[in-house]
Amino acid sequence: MLMLKAARIINNMKIKKKLVLIYLMAVLLPILLVGTYLTSGIRNMVIDRAISEAKTNSDRIVERLNEIIRIANYVSDRMYFNDKLAGIVNKKYKDYAQVVKTYDDNKDIFDEYLNYYKEIASIRFYVNNNTMLNDSEFIKVDKYIQQAYWYKEAIKNDGRILWLHIYDDISRTKYLSLIRLIKDSNGKILGVLVINISGDSIRDIIKDEPYDTFICINGQTVNSKNNESLSFHVMKKSFFLRDNKSRKTKVKYRGREYDILTSTFYDAKASKSKFQVHMIVPIVNITNEANSITIKSGTIMLVSVVTSILLTLLLLKSFSRRVVLLREEMHKVVQGDFNITERIDGKDEIGELYEDLCTMINSIKQLINEVYVSKIQQQQLNNKQKEVQFEMLASQINPHFLYNTLETIRMKAYCNGQKEIADIVKMLGKIMRRNLEATSRLVTLNSELDLVKSYLEIQKLRFGDRIDYSIDILCDIDHYEILPLLLQPVVENAFVHGLESKEGSGIIKIVIREEERMVISISDNGLGIDRDRLEHIHKLLEDYDNSDHKSIGLSNVNQRIKLYYGKKYGVEIKSEINNGTAVDIFLPIGEEKKNAKSLDS
Repeated sequence: MLMLKAARIINNMKIKKKLVLIYLMAVLLPILLVGTYLTSGIRNMVIDRAISEAKTNSDRIVERLNEIIRIANYVSDRMYFNDKLAGIVNKKYKDYAQVVKTYDDNKDIFDEYLNYYKEIASIRFYVNNNTMLNDSEFIKVDKYIQQAYWYKEAIKNDGRILWLHIYDDISRTKYLSLIRLIKDSNGKILGVLVINISGDSIRDIIKDEPYDTFICINGQTVNSKNNESLSFHVMKKSFFLRDNKSRKTKVKYRGREYDILTSTFYDAKASKSKFQVHMIVPIVNITNEANSITIKSGTIMLVSVVTSILLTLLLLKSFSRRVVLLREEMHKVVQGDFNITERIDGKDEIGELYEDLCTMINSIKQLINEVYVSKIQQQQLNNKQKEVQFEMLASQINPHFLYNTLETIRMKAYCNGQKEIADIVKMLGKIMRRNLEATSRLVTLNSELDLVKSYLEIQKLRFGDRIDYSIDILCDIDHYEILPLLLQPVVENAFVHGLESKEGSGIIKIVIREEERMVISISDNGLGIDRDRLEHIHKLLEDYDNSDHKSIGLSNVNQRIKLYYGKKYGVEIKSEINNGTAVDIFLPIGEEKKNAKSLDS
């Protein structure tokens, strides 16, 4: 009911309003929808690309930090089981000279790691041996050190690794430091090992990042691209994340809304130490360019729409005026007044329609002067016959409709990511076009091979690994021309009668070579042909003059070749049961090809 009511309303509308409605629905609305969709898609694509790039960079930073952590862990493990270190710390020294000599004799105990690993800035070992001297590596523990947070945590962890961001009194610099209580083989405490990671090594990791990047440990900023610290209220949404994944949250940073991408990870040997990489992505800045493009696109769309509306209204005004004139003149004819304007402006359909109206009126005037009833009846009969002819013509499918429909399906599949479907539809369209448009004109051998490839690719898509093919060209065929549709029927026979019912895999081989004649061999490893059937096929090929002209098989191919090129050319077939079939097509080369008679003659 609703559809009928809508159709009734549309039918009652003036043509001008109908055209305006068509313009709005078919042109304006799609433009607005597509423009909005593309604009939104571009913006989202830019944002997604920025987030993806930030995540990739964040993962790379995490990997490099893990490498530095592994180096520090390795050094601390070597110190933990170092008997030379235990000997130095446990020894009671008589005077300072003995201490200095011991330090000189064992100066490589830390230097070998400092020289080899540029990621390590310094190594400190805090000891409780009052007979030792303080230097840059061995430091006696005093009351100040004993009260330090990091020292207490090292004692509490009892040999487990701890990572903290601490201040180094000697270099007067804060470092990301590995802290660990070291014992000897008897379980006696030797001291607390502190391995300070080079700030330059950490800074090198993030210095080339496009966004503000912060490396934090337990909520404290270790290093950043802009040498600033990230406040806790900015990172608090992501601070409590515990899984080793990247998370994106929205934060207010420097008075503006930003997306912050946080990657959280832990040292496997120091579960209490939480490392985080915060990367602040300025979505607003990133989308500024997209927004600029959106504004420009919107302006162009608006100008285009306004211009098209104005032009449409002008055209509609002219169209409507002429339609009204045509209606008025036709109304006069209906009333019996045949004195109408001789013509109206324009050579379009309306002008032609008006000329036809004038012709019809002149015919009516002539008919009135003749035998009225007889002529009218005859005219009605003629009109009926023309209507039948028109309906018969209209019922035929226009090949171009099929091509356009297949192309529409192919593009729809391609846009939806169905490339395989798009490819098979494209190949099917190519085969249909060639078969429907085939004429007596010669075509290139390469184009025929393309048609065969399309057919075989479609069969491969149907049967998968069961079907394969190969094409070997052993001579120059760039300018060689043949009759259309010589190869495809032979290949189709090889597939349908040879491979389709065969168990297991099958292959079709096409070999083109030049001997005394051009030879095109098409062979398969299919079921083959029994002797009786093969003899019957040979008789059909020999008696080509009596072959069915509508055949599309070997007989047809053989007949066309012999009629066009002469009796010395044609088709030969060989086959054995279960060993496949081979078909050779012989064509002329050189002067004999030039002297071949035309198919039209």
